[in-house]
Amino acid sequence: MNKQTNQRLDKVTTSSWLIHGALAIGLLSALVATLGNPLKLFGPSELDKYSWGNESGVCQQVPKLSPKNTNVEQFVREKVESPDYHREIINKLSGMIQIPSESYDELGPIGEDKRWDIFYQMEDYIQSNYPTVLENVKLDHANTHGLILTWEGSVPASDAKPILMLAHQDVVPVLAENVKDWTHPPYEGHYDGEIIWGRGATDDKGYLISIIESLDLLIKSGFKPKRTVILAFGCDEEISGENCARPISNFLHDRYGDDGIYLIMDEGSMGIHKEFDQSFAMVSVAEKGYLDVGINVTSTGGHASNPPDHNVIGVLSEILVAIENHTFPRQVTTENPIFGFLECAAAHAPESSFPISVRDKLSKVAHGDGSAQQKLVEILDNMRYYFRTSQSVGKINGGVKINAIPESASTLINLRLAVETSVSQVEEHYENLIRPIAKKHGMVFEGFKSPCHSLEKRKVCLFGVDALEPAPVSPVDAESFRILSGTIKNVLKPLDQDDELIVTPYLMAANTDTKFYWALTKNIYRFTPVNLVENLNRAHTTDEFIRAEEFVREPLFFASLILNADDVVGS
Repeated sequence: MNKQTNQRLDKVTTSSWLIHGALAIGLLSALVATLGNPLKLFGPSELDKYSWGNESGVCQQVPKLSPKNTNVEQFVREKVESPDYHREIINKLSGMIQIPSESYDELGPIGEDKRWDIFYQMEDYIQSNYPTVLENVKLDHANTHGLILTWEGSVPASDAKPILMLAHQDVVPVLAENVKDWTHPPYEGHYDGEIIWGRGATDDKGYLISIIESLDLLIKSGFKPKRTVILAFGCDEEISGENCARPISNFLHDRYGDDGIYLIMDEGSMGIHKEFDQSFAMVSVAEKGYLDVGINVTSTGGHASNPPDHNVIGVLSEILVAIENHTFPRQVTTENPIFGFLECAAAHAPESSFPISVRDKLSKVAHGDGSAQQKLVEILDNMRYYFRTSQSVGKINGGVKINAIPESASTLINLRLAVETSVSQVEEHYENLIRPIAKKHGMVFEGFKSPCHSLEKRKVCLFGVDALEPAPVSPVDAESFRILSGTIKNVLKPLDQDDELIVTPYLMAANTDTKFYWALTKNIYRFTPVNLVENLNRAHTTDEFIRAEEFVREPLFFASLILNADDVVGS
């Protein structure tokens, strides 16, 4: 806020509509390779046509898409609108919340660590509440607790690629000392007539119930799919997905091969939001990358009465100060799905609500104008972590006794990689930053490619954990995205009655189980068909909840998507 007057006014103008979206993203929980030029995807290449009300074709919207099988659709709609059905599905979600299917970072292997056994209860619950589904699908297991439900279509997968819907059974643990802070006990599944409370209500048991409900409704309607429908439920999404999501993806890849899936749907971070006085359905077409960087500093110890000028804690502190003083650059480029969102906002939001300071720079950024990119990123400072690799020091350890010189100190730093970067670039940045500090203190330096096991006493060592590149960006000109968009338009409503619901690409800052599914399809979309403004702020923390009136309609969305995807088979 210490810019020149005009720049200050720009920031004041934009901050109110940016803060909410930025805070929501900061709470989550994606990973992007390249989007290409979004203008190729949303309309013609006249890069200067961003003024409101033009017909340039930027962010063109598809019309509402209704299933051709009107009898089936009517059956599903009438069921979903029934008060009896509302009570039934709310009770199912409440009962599933009552199963504390927590996943922990330090879990041992499945079959050895008894804490995994809670997922037997999850499977039993699904089987007992959805007998019709289990009578019509094939149930496979991946590493015991990964569940794969396959509803075989009449057309072979080689001729009509299956649609795959993902959800995860596990939830973030609730600390015993925090239970008292909940309005209702976290595993009670309390329904107060408006809100369903409990751990997993939003992330991700509501989503899981909704997609299996969609199959239940379609089966009971008499519908027979041409395109195979697959549901896959992981057991460890909250702790990286190695125990269930990876085995599930391997299972499906063995069965269907590279690019063998038509469309993948998974939970999204944004859902339906209102920005710039316009309702948007924000479909995340990519995720940021991920890396935990570990830094170990070791030296000789001794008695605290005869200390060196800089012990390992001091050296590590100097390194951390250097890291925080050298943040990653911000850049707004056309490779980032958020640029596509800004285009959609410029084309569809009310002219008075979309800042002219942003609108005027979009075409220049699309042309690769570096000056415009820099100015735009300054205006969008409250959204900087959409456009920058974030780094957060999460853990630090050093010293065991106050009168002993510590022999080691260590830290772990969490990074979410920007669209335009890579794991190797991040590693190079840290090596270039830390190597001179080690040299200054006469210490051996070992970068990421070293084993970090050498015997030198005075050493700075770097290592990476859970490295994940930014995800490939899913196309928004694909048939599958048009079907998804048309389904959203047909089933979901804008947040204000007078609004049109605009479907837009978006970016997830967090990661989902989709990180294991890249080989199965390019068409991976992350979207939760509800208004997540308040819900999202409670995921992973006290008083997680979901609004019943929105939750009960989710199965209609997923059933309609299945029907619409089925309609194009053979067309």
